[in-house]
Amino acid sequence: MTTASDQAPAAQSAAAPPPVLDRRRRNIVFATIVLGMLLAALDQTIVGTALPTIVSDL
Repeated sequence: MTTASDQAPAAQSAAAPPPVLDRRRRNIVFATIVLGMLLAALDQTIVGTALPTIVSDL
């Protein structure tokens, strides 16, 4: 069973505002995510093109 003293710290931590990213950091995060997606798409393209050759060599 919870008491009022157990709920007080949880209420204080929930009321704290999240940290705000400035414009430069937000752009860096966005560019990093887009670069990761580009590399994944490029990898899928390469594997998809090479897969018939790989399978025929097995």
